[in-house]
Amino acid sequence: MSRSSRSSLGESHSRTVFKAISWRIIATMTTMILVYIFTKELFVSIGVGVFEVIAKITFYYIHERIWHKVDWGKKKHPLADIPVTRELNPEDRAKIEQQLRNLGYMD
Repeated sequence: MSRSSRSSLGESHSRTVFKAISWRIIATMTTMILVYIFTKELFVSIGVGVFEVIAKITFYYIHERIWHKVDWGKKKHPLADIPVTRELNPEDRAKIEQQLRNLGYMD
């Protein structure tokens, strides 16, 4: 996955979308059942469900992306301020991991 489509904490936009969809399936079914219980109208229940799923996926996605930008309550990685300009190759990664082991940061 490209760096531009992934957040600094690893949550990609596509992951947020899939989380929204999975939750919306459960929540929309709940809404449709409740509407049916109150109205006894199957087509009203389906119509509310269709409109509700589109609106709420959109608002959920926006909500998640806004909260992603809020630092409150997040733990910042101690190396987050180091500017990275390219992908890490396997040899460099191995060297970094060995140094972290030597310093006692990894087992």
